[in-house]
Amino acid sequence: MFKKLLENPTTLPLLPTAYEDGEYMDVVKTRIPGLQFFKMEMHEDERGFFARNFCANSIAKQEGFTDVSQANISFNREKGTIRGFHYQLNGHEEAKTVTVYRGSLHYKVLDLRKDSPTYLEHESFILEELSDVLQVPKGCAPGFQTLQDNVLLHYYVSNPYSKNDEAGIRYNDPYFKMQWPLTPTVISARDQSFPDFSVTEFPGLNGYLPTE
Repeated sequence: MFKKLLENPTTLPLLPTAYEDGEYMDVVKTRIPGLQFFKMEMHEDERGFFARNFCANSIAKQEGFTDVSQANISFNREKGTIRGFHYQLNGHEEAKTVTVYRGSLHYKVLDLRKDSPTYLEHESFILEELSDVLQVPKGCAPGFQTLQDNVLLHYYVSNPYSKNDEAGIRYNDPYFKMQWPLTPTVISARDQSFPDFSVTEFPGLNGYLPTE
């Protein structure tokens, strides 16, 4: 199961869904509205295992996003690699549903929704191989650092990639004072080039906020 990091200690209650027509995914809420984990049930036998990493019915019951426009794979060769923080603007905001298939990650989610009670706040987690599924709501920007070599993750995206509407926040932006567990080893030139964040100039993103 994922591990909550202590920089933002929060109690995360487990909310079981019901068995209906073979459907079952428990959910764990976080402090950021709409940011939630869905538990993968591992069914193992002599052949190996079977697990569901996406269930539209269970996700919809928790006011999550079930639309999928793309499915992406991210492979990261070196321990300490950082990607992020990425987001899209102008009606192209994305929800992402993330599963780690190999290795482990230090994963951060930054809330950029202007109407959110956790606007400009973030949470951090350790995501481990074949553990729970994390859903990042629209209007939030994710970033991560690999904790091992050869980390592989998969994520569903609710909106297609829009090159003209993409933007980002630098991993070491002085406004947010992010803490990372390892000395960075690999960061793309693009991710290093994001300008310093200005709270007075940033308009805030639109993004769905759950009713509870």
